[in-house]
Amino acid sequence: MSRSSVSVSTDGSVTAELALDLLATAGSRESYWSWSQRSNPLGDSGIAQALAPLPDALALTANGEPVALTLTELRLPDASQEEFLDPLGWPRSHLQLVGTLPESVQAPVTLQITYLDGFRFEEPIANTLIDEASGRKQTRWLVSGQRSPAFNILGAGPAGSEPAITENMDDTAAEARAVFTDLFITGFRHIFPDGVDHLLFVAALFFGSASFGGLVGIVTLFTLAHSLSLALTALGWFSAPASIVEPLILLSILWVAIANLRGRARAHTRYPLVIFFGLIHGLGFASALREIGLPADFLVTGLLAFNLGVEAAQLLFLFDLGILALLLSRLFSDATKWKQIGSAMVIVITLGIAVTRFF
Repeated sequence: MSRSSVSVSTDGSVTAELALDLLATAGSRESYWSWSQRSNPLGDSGIAQALAPLPDALALTANGEPVALTLTELRLPDASQEEFLDPLGWPRSHLQLVGTLPESVQAPVTLQITYLDGFRFEEPIANTLIDEASGRKQTRWLVSGQRSPAFNILGAGPAGSEPAITENMDDTAAEARAVFTDLFITGFRHIFPDGVDHLLFVAALFFGSASFGGLVGIVTLFTLAHSLSLALTALGWFSAPASIVEPLILLSILWVAIANLRGRARAHTRYPLVIFFGLIHGLGFASALREIGLPADFLVTGLLAFNLGVEAAQLLFLFDLGILALLLSRLFSDATKWKQIGSAMVIVITLGIAVTRFF
């Protein structure tokens, strides 16, 4: 995921601060590591050429007029080679671009930005527009090619001749609705289709359930558990490194799926075990949400929306599994048989993910 913060001061100067994973831009983890060893990375012709499309990819406009930006600073991660080469690591570089509002732009100023496909941004892009005069912020989660909503600068623009715009309750309500919608979609996408490991665990619970009522109870407990750890971690009350959480998530999938094959559905669906695994998965969700960043002004709204998006995607996947179960039941009259086939598929896919991530 990418982060971008664009601020405008009262004199019309513009500063864009970006935190980007430049792995795709560098071409490989080894190349990215070698970039970090340069004493003056922007002075390196290869790095400068790779980053040349970046300023034009930030299509910032003020009252509809383009704002030219120039890359002035690049700070690569101060991390060990092992961290760069770790498949679970996402070393982020910090970049600064500066510019000035065109003289023709008169106050009040309306900003909008679009991140173009000319540069590779890891999505979603957590974009924040800031009015330094008033301290107001607008945070949106964007994808490449998506234009941000209009953001009104409350302070004076370059000319300083017009009165400031006053914020009202309608603006605040509209901002809250937009934050809720953006984070709901982000939570949904994080699970369906992007959260393969979480979907595999839900599938393992599904194939190990003895009845529909038992499945509802297990999934409800799992949901409550991962919602709790998600909230505690996202609010900064608890944290766990991805190097521990990610392997535990994969282990939880294998544990449940193998128990299915061994005919121990009742044993592995005991409530304490499901709660424990739910807490682990919630830590994984929180890691993703922390990278995106919750808007300080709408912390509870954003957290609720992200979690509801996760739950909506989970319910959709369970619905899809129900359809699959109906199809398999037509092929196999013995329910135990098709549940074992489903669990075996979960194990194979999970092992494939483990090999890809850790070896």
